[in-house]
Amino acid sequence: MLAMKQFLSRLSGNQRGQAVVEFALVLPLLLLLVFGATEFSRAWLAMNTISAASREGCRLAVVTGPDVAAVTARVNDVCAAGRVTPTNITVTGPGVDPERRVTVTVECDFQVIPGTILGTFSGTIPLRTSAVMRHESF
Repeated sequence: MLAMKQFLSRLSGNQRGQAVVEFALVLPLLLLLVFGATEFSRAWLAMNTISAASREGCRLAVVTGPDVAAVTARVNDVCAAGRVTPTNITVTGPGVDPERRVTVTVECDFQVIPGTILGTFSGTIPLRTSAVMRHESF
């Protein structure tokens, strides 16, 4: 009986490396969640920035007139404040639409930080948003 207790105590007492093995198994999943949430947050911020820029540009166009240069400058100012570089800005004036609507579309390429999500995702994600407002008559 004593020999059996000694045998069982030797089997159950040799667990020093168990925590290291469990940590090594869980760490990649934890890193994937952390860096995935970080990259999603950065993409969401970029999308909110270009959305605000398109609204600001559209509002400027409906109040002061559809001056494409002024609208583009305003959109670039808002994007620069959010550290986003737009790749394309399109302004469609009220003369094209019978309902006198102004449409401002802003596009940008979101650059995923290489290797953050364990090297599985990299490259760019195209983001695009539009704002539509009715031109105010004077």
